Amino acid sequence: MPLPLALAPLGAAVAKMGLGAKLASAVGMAKGLAGGAKATQLAIPGLMGAGKGAAAKTAMGGVKKFAGNALANYMGPGGVTAGNLAANFAPDAVFGVMQGAMTPGDLGDKLIAGGSTAIGGALGGVGAVSALGKFGQQGGGRMLAEFGGGMLGDMVGQSAGDVVLRAKGGGTTPWEKLQQDGDQAYRQQLEREVLAAYGIGGYNQTDLLG
Repeated sequence: MPLPLALAPLGAAVAKMGLGAKLASAVGMAKGLAGGAKATQLAIPGLMGAGKGAAAKTAMGGVKKFAGNALANYMGPGGVTAGNLAANFAPDAVFGVMQGAMTPGDLGDKLIAGGSTAIGGALGGVGAVSALGKFGQQGGGRMLAEFGGGMLGDMVGQSAGDVVLRAKGGGTTPWEKLQQDGDQAYRQQLEREVLAAYGIGGYNQTDLLG
């Protein structure tokens, strides 16, 4: 018997039971679920990005709030006023000016060195006083926090300033360049002394003494 004729009764039974319609419905449902899964998959990165953005925004807001509270507590009575700013940060500014004045190089080098020192010392003092809480607001505790935090902040600030100075100076800070120039001059002096001792190279001991 030909195969199509043999399958005819089976087809009739399938049609009678409505299996064809049910199968078509199941296929349609599967396609719908697959489409929904794909849409969800495409939406997940966007949702994750939005979540990260919201988390970053929340974290930044928390940092700003903490910094604002720390500065307000550090200022003391009256909060952030011109008088309190001058009283609390004048020593840091003085040390920054001194550091800038002692730094060799051009005006830009001096500003970078002085600014990094002053800002580092100021932030170090604020951070240490705030970290100690109520103890940091008392006389002895505040003095200790100011001194320790300011010193640590100075070192961190100077290190950050050196990074900027090296980038500006082609790999060396003004102090390092000054040292290299001094080493080169010293080596040249030694070379001249050795050559003069043996009477070669156009040098003699009298030339060096003169």
